[in-house]
This record gives sequence, C-alpha cells and structure tokens, in this order.
Amino acid sequence: MSRNIEISGVTLDVEDRGSGRPLLFLHPGEGLQPGRAWLDALAAKFRVIAPHHPGFGESSLPDWFGTVDDIAYLYLDLATALDLHDAVLVGACFGGWVAAEMAVRNTQRFARLVLAAPLGIKRGGVTDRDIADMHAITRPEFMRLAWADPARGEIDYTALPEAELASIVRGREALALFGWKPYMHNPRLKRWLHRIDRPTLLLWGEKDRIVTPAYAEGWRAAIPGAALEVLRDAGHYPHWEQPEEFVRRVIAFVG
Repeated sequence: MSRNIEISGVTLDVEDRGSGRPLLFLHPGEGLQPGRAWLDALAAKFRVIAPHHPGFGESSLPDWFGTVDDIAYLYLDLATALDLHDAVLVGACFGGWVAAEMAVRNTQRFARLVLAAPLGIKRGGVTDRDIADMHAITRPEFMRLAWADPARGEIDYTALPEAELASIVRGREALALFGWKPYMHNPRLKRWLHRIDRPTLLLWGEKDRIVTPAYAEGWRAAIPGAALEVLRDAGHYPHWEQPEEFVRRVIAFVG
C-alpha cells in the first residue's frame, strides 16, 4: 500500500506493507526502484514502512529543506507520528547515512539498526577518495562499480513511462542537493557514532566498489559492538542483488 503522510511540513510518499514488528527502511540514492523483491520478502516477516525521501517519488521537497540533518529529524518525527516501538531501522547506501544520523540523535523508538553499505563518513585523508564520485562517471562505469553483475541492475529506460523517468531525474537532483558538498558525507558524523546504543549490523557486498569493504571497517571501529557481515556475489546494493540472502541476514540479526 502506498500513501501520503504529512509530517512537519513535508508530504511523504510512503510504502507500507506487511504486518508485525515495524521495520523502517530508508532507500539508497537510486530510490525505491521497481521490482522490489527485497521489500516483499521483508514484508512477509515485518510491517515494512519505506518512505520515498523528500524529492524522490511523490514526496515533496520544500525550499527550506536541504540537508541530511533535515531528513534525519523528519524521519524521527515520522517514527513518533506512527507511534513506532521496538522497531528495526534499516538504511542502504544514502539511506544508511540518514539512518546513522538518526541513531546518533535518538534511538528511543528503535531496537536494532542495520546499515547496508552506508555512505556518510570520511575514513581516509583529505585527498583520499573514500566514496566513488557517482556524479562524475558514466552510467556504464557506475554500474561496473556498483554491481557484482551489472546485468542484474540494468533498466530499460526507453520502456519506462515519462512520469517514472521524471521521478528518477527528480530523485537524482535531490541526491545531489543533499550530498554534493561535502561529497556524500558529514565530516562530523564519525565523531558521534559512539552514541549509537543499539545492536548494529553492517552488511556489505564483497564486490562493492562504490564504498569498499575496507571503508566498512571505519564504521565497525566507530560504532560500539557493531558486527560486519560481507555478502558474496554482491556489490553496493546487496538488498537488490541478493535479496533472499539480505533478508535472511536481517531476520537472523533481529531474532
């Protein structure tokens, strides 16, 4: 079920599926793409709440709204409005960065945190490229870096309706707004990850070349007690490329 929810001056386009323990899923910078096998599999076990970020899908993007901090506070307000308790917070890629920003602020409504190849921190030196520049490379090069098998992520854009193409372009513009400068990270976030006080699982694709498994070690070292699991034959989007294994790992971690 898709519905619109008004939260703190923003209209959120929200996917709400399944029943049981609530799981708030925050999508990557590629958006909530069609063919969501991972979402259906999670909804068989949880009540999955998956908002389209502001500027993505049909979610509004007010002119006063423009930072990852804004999204984090918005989703904390969403969790309050939905009266979530003992929820699981899952974020992938850009959504993982947002989830981490939420968790360093307030984990009251969440019991577990899963971060799948999150962006958001700087691990190396000033001149080191920790995160591939997704805006400066060609689409074929991006697919090579992001997927273990690029064929799994291919989309025939010529077959998509104009409204869906417009939504994709709008989402890419929003991603640039939120993560352009500094590029896809918050220089201060790493210093506050010690505040995350919930069991945390980091899931990484073995063949992720957007943020490599070496980058994952920066997250594991900074979050108290965090566990890191690497999925074989997966790249930057393990929930898309290996949906069954991704969901199995989440269920096993949640218990």
